[in-house]
Amino acid sequence: MEKTLLKVSGIVALVVGLVWCFTIIGIIIGLPLLVGGISVFGYSNLSDEEIMGKKRSILGWSIFFLCFTFLAGILGLIFYFTMDRKTYNENNDYFDEIRKLDQLRNQGMITDKEYEAKKKQILDI
Repeated sequence: MEKTLLKVSGIVALVVGLVWCFTIIGIIIGLPLLVGGISVFGYSNLSDEEIMGKKRSILGWSIFFLCFTFLAGILGLIFYFTMDRKTYNENNDYFDEIRKLDQLRNQGMITDKEYEAKKKQILDI
């Protein structure tokens, strides 16, 4: 999963948060932007499975960013809405491998036992 959008969204939120913090009233908006920017930037270092666990947080921060720094919010939302599609496409690769494996079994090139063993290996069961 490409995590560049998360990094850029986090950096933009950090920069805008720092700018907001130059005024006393701006600190009210700037501090949450800094916290969100650090969080979102940190998510870019997580594995794909861990990022899927942070999905709601990514959406929440992206909506918050959208209110105060449009660019960071848009980038976060783009990442959020493309997460599932990327995961779906990766899972389709498994289906294609199993389909090819089934064809080999049907052609008699591998046994049922070999088919089941390889299928378990592909699915990490």
